[in-house]
Amino acid sequence: LRMKEILPEKKYKVYKMLYIDNLSEKEVALEMGYKTSEAGRTAGYKQIRNLKKLFKQTVQQLLANEDIIITTSGKTTY
Repeated sequence: LRMKEILPEKKYKVYKMLYIDNLSEKEVALEMGYKTSEAGRTAGYKQIRNLKKLFKQTVQQLLANEDIIITTSGKTTY
């Protein structure tokens, strides 16, 4: 939920496909229309790699700057 608030729509779409929907990098690249100019590389490998790095940094910043608490009712509070 918090990532949806922080990330631009297209980046959140990739985040959701990778980490919530559990799609492979190849499936995400195909869905997003990513291509590659390098022979022997899978489509979108650089875009996916860079986005995964961005997602990791974003989560690390969230954890460092905000208190995230899961209550017994299952609701997340910040």
